[in-house]
Amino acid sequence: MLDVRKLIMLRAVAAEGSIAAAGRALQYTRSAVSQQLTALEAEAGTALVNRAGNRVTLTPMGRVLVDHAERILVEMRAAEATLAGADTEVAGLLRIGVPFREGPKIMSRALTDVRRRFPEIEMRLASTTDEAGPESVRRDQLDMVIISRYGDSHGRTAAGLREWVLGHDPLRLCVSSGHPLADAVSCTMDQLRDASWVMIPDSALGRLVSSMCAIAGFQPRVAATVDDVGTALGLVSMGWGVTVAPELTPAAGEGQVSRLRITGLDTVRHNVLVARDGEHLSPRLAAVISAVRAVAAELPGGQPSR
Repeated sequence: MLDVRKLIMLRAVAAEGSIAAAGRALQYTRSAVSQQLTALEAEAGTALVNRAGNRVTLTPMGRVLVDHAERILVEMRAAEATLAGADTEVAGLLRIGVPFREGPKIMSRALTDVRRRFPEIEMRLASTTDEAGPESVRRDQLDMVIISRYGDSHGRTAAGLREWVLGHDPLRLCVSSGHPLADAVSCTMDQLRDASWVMIPDSALGRLVSSMCAIAGFQPRVAATVDDVGTALGLVSMGWGVTVAPELTPAAGEGQVSRLRITGLDTVRHNVLVARDGEHLSPRLAAVISAVRAVAAELPGGQPSR
């Protein structure tokens, strides 16, 4: 019978891309991971990894075993959650990835309610991104995250994760109160050909905006690049330029921001909660997930929790 611990090591090697990095992630020495991989290959009777210098890739059979390992881990987490459920106390450390300054304020409202109901839960908040958040959960670096997804709410979910769509809001062009378009209800992309833009290039939203400009036949004249939507809106309110942002993302700064419909743009931002499959049944995670979904359902664009 295959050793589950060795399968976990194979999974870590696949995720980290090298034996040394897998060892650091699992707090084992490099040689210990290498020995366990060799032993697993002997048990399986076939090669599971391709070693090329410091990089390691999986063979087709190695990928099959990692898929099995993911399903095994889901069942193990579900079993542990069932055992934990025998203790009615909701307590312990909860590591939560929060999209600071992205809004709407789903997480802060929900966690305030959780804190009131379950004071024995210790919450450790960390800033996260749409791209890195789910992988941090899958690698057990975070317990749960909220991410934004643009377009299809049902994106590709990584193995071993579970998702809940909390709500959605449309994308809007955002301009300062002194901008010529500030009093308009809508605009076209062609009207923005000569505008100065505040861009978020290293994000799904930034790539979407670049694509919108390209389809309209122009390259955006970039006034500033930033890392998050909240900062972008702050610069817009100061008159630096225009940007595209979800309607419910709050604007920072002292100035005001006007939001306009863009003709032909029907893309929406979905707020998605991500946790590890199986572990979502544990008392502490289940309590927070329930609270987040309940709060989200009460907000504009919220998805009713079922």
